[in-house]
Amino acid sequence: MKLRRRSSDGFNMSFIDVMACGLGAVILIFILLDFYAARIDPSDELARLEAELSAASAAEQEIDDVISSIINDIQLTQTEQQLSERAQQEQLQQQQILLQAVSEQIAAIAELQEELSALAQIETPDSTIELAGTGEENYITGMVVEGRQIGILLDRSASMMDENLLAILRSLALTPAQRQQRPKWQRTARTAKWLLARVPEAANVTVVSFSETAEVLGANNVNAARDSAAMQALVRDIDNVTPDGGTNLLVGVQTLLAANPNITDVYLITDGLPTLGEGQSLRCRTMATRSRTISSECRQQLTVATISRITPRFRMNVILLPLEGDPYAPSMYWEWTNATQGRLLVPSEGWPQ
Repeated sequence: MKLRRRSSDGFNMSFIDVMACGLGAVILIFILLDFYAARIDPSDELARLEAELSAASAAEQEIDDVISSIINDIQLTQTEQQLSERAQQEQLQQQQILLQAVSEQIAAIAELQEELSALAQIETPDSTIELAGTGEENYITGMVVEGRQIGILLDRSASMMDENLLAILRSLALTPAQRQQRPKWQRTARTAKWLLARVPEAANVTVVSFSETAEVLGANNVNAARDSAAMQALVRDIDNVTPDGGTNLLVGVQTLLAANPNITDVYLITDGLPTLGEGQSLRCRTMATRSRTISSECRQQLTVATISRITPRFRMNVILLPLEGDPYAPSMYWEWTNATQGRLLVPSEGWPQ
């Protein structure tokens, strides 16, 4: 049988042709890769990376600044809180000190009231001066007028017109006659007359009114029994006194001792600690000069200086009328009167009637 040859296709690729095509493709790929690699500039990439690094560093610095600010705010808040707590503790300690001082004063007043109650039954001597009204002995207890040479110190400062500072300032605009009619001053004058009415018959009495200056009222060393006319003159002089000015207790005592150096018993009618005198510190003098007022601390300092300048050769007795803004007056006058074996009296509101 005769074999027939198959007819060949017009398009035929041998194996070597296929391999050649593949090799060509690989070469083309390498050529393209080298071309793009050649177009990339390393310096540009480095600059880009450095810019990103700088931006990251700036962002990190900004974050650090924010964190530092927050930490500072927290520390400041903690410091303020500590200062506030410390201030509260100091305020609490001061309140405790004030409460303790008030408690001591209350205890001293209670002790004084007990002593006054024990002396309530003591009878007062007869006098050449008569006072109208009833029930006087029930309004005052324990203040016995006694002694051979008696001195009465009458505080005529502006504060003796009222208990409140604003009311006192308003009273300064009044005429002398109107000032004399102020209720507190009327009470002050009546207190002085109450003392005169109970001076022992064998005693001599000298009356001095004082504010910024001092003057003797009536005659010196008036005998209660032998010179009733002079005693009545003293009463009239008291009615003519006009309250004004500050309180210089030292000049009042000095004037009294100059009028009668043999004084054995002094009866002071006032409403608070002195505001004028010698012995003030430079700070207190400067404060008083600038503000025309004196603090409670400076009043206490001035009182101690006043007492130190007075020779303790007489018994000191004090009748203390009410005044706002002078809380240490009762305790300081109590110490002074107690040291001289005298008496302190804070009378009831209605005394004397």
